[in-house]
Amino acid sequence: MQPRFDSLFARLVLTFVLGMTLTMCVTLLIQFPEREANVFRISALRAAYRVADVLKLMDQLPGAGREQLAAIAAGRGVHTTLGVPPGDAGATEAGSSAAVFHDFLLEDLGRDWKIALVEVSPVQLSPDAANAQPVDAFEFKGEARLSDGSWVAFTLQEPRRLPLWPRRLVTNMFIIVGVLALLSLVAVRWVTRPLHRLAQAAEALGRDIDRPPLAESGPQEVRRAARAFNAMQERLARYIRTRTGILAAMSHDLKTPITRLRLRAELLEQPEMHDKFVRDLSDMENMVNATLGYMKGLDDREALRPVDIRALLDALAADAEELGQPVRVQGEPVGSFLGKPEGLKRCLQNLLDNALRYGRDVELRIEDSSDALTLYVRDRGPGIPEQELERVFEPFYRVEASRNPSTGGSGLGLSIARNLAQSMGGDVTLRNRPGGGLEAKVVLPRAGTSLSAAPVSSGDSLPHPGASAFDTPPT
Repeated sequence: MQPRFDSLFARLVLTFVLGMTLTMCVTLLIQFPEREANVFRISALRAAYRVADVLKLMDQLPGAGREQLAAIAAGRGVHTTLGVPPGDAGATEAGSSAAVFHDFLLEDLGRDWKIALVEVSPVQLSPDAANAQPVDAFEFKGEARLSDGSWVAFTLQEPRRLPLWPRRLVTNMFIIVGVLALLSLVAVRWVTRPLHRLAQAAEALGRDIDRPPLAESGPQEVRRAARAFNAMQERLARYIRTRTGILAAMSHDLKTPITRLRLRAELLEQPEMHDKFVRDLSDMENMVNATLGYMKGLDDREALRPVDIRALLDALAADAEELGQPVRVQGEPVGSFLGKPEGLKRCLQNLLDNALRYGRDVELRIEDSSDALTLYVRDRGPGIPEQELERVFEPFYRVEASRNPSTGGSGLGLSIARNLAQSMGGDVTLRNRPGGGLEAKVVLPRAGTSLSAAPVSSGDSLPHPGASAFDTPPT
């Protein structure tokens, strides 16, 4: 998987690599001036030795010998001119290239020699048989006074002994950065892998509260986080089971006294009182049944199984058409969906019932991809006020102003649908359609869903007895 730059892994690796690269660059920038000074000192020292040797020999020879020596030295690259007027023996600027070369000459010749008009400048030597490209060099100029008082001007061009860019140093730095980058990849992956597993477990917790506990491995801090996560999961599961069990038991136990009250209401002699009792008991029974249905929607113990989405929607549409309410089904899934068949069927059935009760021209649509399955339940009707689009998911909440109260339910259908979708890691949202009507959008992530499993066609065999009609048959 390619790391994204908003992930902890990518950011840590990027920080390490950029930090090391920046450190190397700063080190190179700091060392570069010092390296240039050392490169010049090497060339200046060699030039000073050559000039000093020529001047020493020239100082010991008579006039004719000096001319011959000048000719020989010129062949060696040291050009001299005899009998020049006296030069200015003033001091050169301290720390300059000329001062460095001047000091090298005096160290070899001796401090009694007079050296004047010392100049150093960078030049390029023309290509020759040994070098196909121009060569960087330094040109040294100056004048020296011999022991008989005559002055000699000298000029010498000395090549750089090291290239302008420290290729070996740069190569070594790249190698070091590359090795450290690989080590940082391994180290950061080793540190962040437990965090990645913890994030995956947190995502899976929304789909299955009874998932296996997270392995408590990795660094001490990650083990503590995994231990706290497992404890939180166990407490949540126990709380949900306890609350669901208590409310379901209470709602179930209320059916018995309601039935007894209904029988006793039949013994009432006053017709008006009888009708009132029966009507109130019917309302109570409807509320109890709705609460039991809501508790069943919170039951998250259904196992995940491959579901043929197209077959499920076709079955829901066929059931609606039998009641004289046509429903269109559009779109095809890219493969079976790993979900909770009964929970998914109930979620869509509640949304479809809502659309059929309040709207017309109902449509079921499938939009599928490798990341998520999206299902739409659309109708043409009065819609819902924008400020109420989220409140309608609250238990027992109904929009009386926009929905016909005489045909309304208990106000739990949408809440149950959202709970069921969230139990599979998804969600349900509502929006008003342009031109009137409502659209319910169910988004379900395809975590762990196999896209290679093809949907069941009409020619496939029926599922085994007891299985849902929309389950994908075992292969």
